[in-house]
Amino acid sequence: MKIALVSEYYYPLLGGITEHVHNLAGALGKKGHDVTVITHNLKPRKHHHYPDEPLTFNVERFGKGIPIYSNGSFARVTLGRGLGDSLQKFFEREKFDVIHAHSPLTPILPLVAIRRSNAPVTVGTFHTYFDRSRGYGMLKKKAMEHMDMMDGRIVVSDACTEALSRYFEAEYRVIPNGVDTDYFRPDSPVLPEFDDGKLNILFVGRFDPRNGLKTMLEAFRLVRQQFDNCRLIVVGDGPLRPYYRSVMDKKLARDIHFAGLINGGRPNYYASADIYCTPCTKASFGVVLLEAMASATPIVASDINGYRLVMEDNRQGILVPENEAAGFAEALLRLLKDPELRRRLGDEGRRTAIDSFSWDLVATRVEQYYLELLGHNLSVFKEEPLAEKVYALNE
Repeated sequence: MKIALVSEYYYPLLGGITEHVHNLAGALGKKGHDVTVITHNLKPRKHHHYPDEPLTFNVERFGKGIPIYSNGSFARVTLGRGLGDSLQKFFEREKFDVIHAHSPLTPILPLVAIRRSNAPVTVGTFHTYFDRSRGYGMLKKKAMEHMDMMDGRIVVSDACTEALSRYFEAEYRVIPNGVDTDYFRPDSPVLPEFDDGKLNILFVGRFDPRNGLKTMLEAFRLVRQQFDNCRLIVVGDGPLRPYYRSVMDKKLARDIHFAGLINGGRPNYYASADIYCTPCTKASFGVVLLEAMASATPIVASDINGYRLVMEDNRQGILVPENEAAGFAEALLRLLKDPELRRRLGDEGRRTAIDSFSWDLVATRVEQYYLELLGHNLSVFKEEPLAEKVYALNE
């Protein structure tokens, strides 16, 4: 199949959706499909990153990426004169079998791609959980028009279905995020600067309010009142960095390491960590949990819908009520003082990642969904080459 994956989030921006699109494109490419990622055209800056390994698929960039603040996080929209016409000409030239938009109701690139799609099948994947959406409430009728333009709708978790169902009546297929279990693995080299006998607590995430770094810093302060031999490693960055540095306990500054944005070296940080901790308050799915699990790193995480769909309390880690710094400190102390518990939870996490969330398994489910939708639409699209292609893939 010839497949276009459309996303506002892709390299040089880091994040869960970027990882999802990149890994899905690579996994579908390994299955023999011709894949193109369509995204923003963003001038690289100091903290931007690109994949370390050579790409096995095409990347086409349109418009200009502009940052906005939305849903407790910093989002991205693509602007550009003639954006719709440029996309339409590209679609007409390339003749994709599937156009697959990620966060498909998010302005602007995914919305335009759905409206201009000429493919036999148009699919959307929803990545975000939200309690309420003022935008959907105000523009429900218009958003429903875009919903109806999609032949298929994927959600990465039941939490997404719950959020969307408050506004839209539609059918959704749950296909989770995945993780590269060959890339994130427990035998990745440990970083020498953190291999000094101290136990390492790792936090990974953009410096957005919903990711809970303030709670993490307060929990670490409480931990250090009872357990000295540990440090906190913070991987991530964002406009709120000065604020978080201002609220941390200055007496602990030597043991709070701000590593900045890390792309290619993340497996080494997980391998260097004795515990991974995420006090996030809003997530549709725990990509960072999968990375920690694949690395056999035990987890302390917020007890929220998106995380409960990935891990179980006292199986791959410990779940804590959100925003409770004292509860996080208690869970961290329990693991810091019990190496056997850390080993057991880490081993179970690795098994779960391999058995349920490897990208090969996830991409196969996406591929099967494409074929199912293409089969339904063959009676409408009478082009013989497409029919031959779909039948051949089903043989």
